[in-house]
Amino acid sequence: MDDHAWVVTSAGTADIWPEIDRHMIAAAKEVGVDVSGHQRRTLTKEILHTHGADLIITMTREHLRAVIAIDASAWPRTFTLKELARRAVSVAPASSADGYTSWLSRLAAGRKASEMMHSDLADDIADPYGRPRRDHDAMVATVQHLVDEITRAGPWH
Repeated sequence: MDDHAWVVTSAGTADIWPEIDRHMIAAAKEVGVDVSGHQRRTLTKEILHTHGADLIITMTREHLRAVIAIDASAWPRTFTLKELARRAVSVAPASSADGYTSWLSRLAAGRKASEMMHSDLADDIADPYGRPRRDHDAMVATVQHLVDEITRAGPWH
């Protein structure tokens, strides 16, 4: 594992400010995540540069394209969550000598931006905003499963 602390931050690709859906607060709390104090912000080039952004994870290809439109140099380290998990489990497992940068390079090998131009259920996680609680629970379970796969495959174990 590379010798630095991991910090996770969030920023949206749309300049909208709806309240967090009460079902999302409940679904996240169910798995031990408190999002009730979440502060919304819109992604900017400054955020990408000042906060490091070693890895940028989006929920959809549309979000990925928005990130790249802000800063094209972010392409090699920007993935949808589903794409990242799929690639993480398809490459050889990270070894103890494998650093983060090497692992990420292996994941990004062979990617083509042109393949991300259209929505695809293989990469997109639907936003359950305004939908019933069961849809929020399902989305949280999907995210949790994908993060677990990435965590098992990555160079930090």
